[in-house]
Amino acid sequence: MLKMPKSTLLNMIRTLEAAGYLFRVHNSQNYRLGFKLMELSYNMRASLPVIQYAIPFMEELQIRTGEIIYLTTHINGRVLYLECMYPSKRSITYSVYGKTLPMHCTGCGKAMLAYMSEETVNAVIAKWGLPRSTPNTITNPVKLKKALAQYRELGYAVDNEEEGHNVRCIAMPIRSAEGIVAGALSISGPVMTMTDDKFPEYARLMAGACNFLSQNAHLFPALQMPEII
Repeated sequence: MLKMPKSTLLNMIRTLEAAGYLFRVHNSQNYRLGFKLMELSYNMRASLPVIQYAIPFMEELQIRTGEIIYLTTHINGRVLYLECMYPSKRSITYSVYGKTLPMHCTGCGKAMLAYMSEETVNAVIAKWGLPRSTPNTITNPVKLKKALAQYRELGYAVDNEEEGHNVRCIAMPIRSAEGIVAGALSISGPVMTMTDDKFPEYARLMAGACNFLSQNAHLFPALQMPEII
């Protein structure tokens, strides 16, 4: 697949294995990602104080709404998930830290795109396209930009089963004092509970959290590294 000589590839694999980034599955020819990556992930997470600032607000939002709360930023034209708060009634939880998703079909992604320049929006579309995740995904650039304009008027974005089936989401951007988009908060849940009549109150609750987090916008990864799209 890589079109590399086997001897060269073997040397690279053995180097990665020796460093702990790969390991060979016992009694097989298969390799898996090494546990060194988990160590790096832990260290990376510990180096992001913005998560600790956000957790109390996320916990409060989760208690007030009973839904799932996400904290995100944007890297290289994609949504990067930093933290999540699940309802206590949920029987199974998993970490989304480090997960990336497209911007055009997620609530957080669209909330951030809505406050980015048209040049940046065009660059994101050119790099990643507008792939369809569900029948509700917006795949037309003109329709997407029209939706982004509506979100700017509302002050928040909505994901109406556009990334996943049976899931709706309301999201609000976190911006610096200069208006630069650093990240986004979202409230997500099943369509049965995430009804339109709740969105104004959810937006009000998120606004307070986003206003506080905007004071620490410089701590978000998106504002600590150059954007490469």
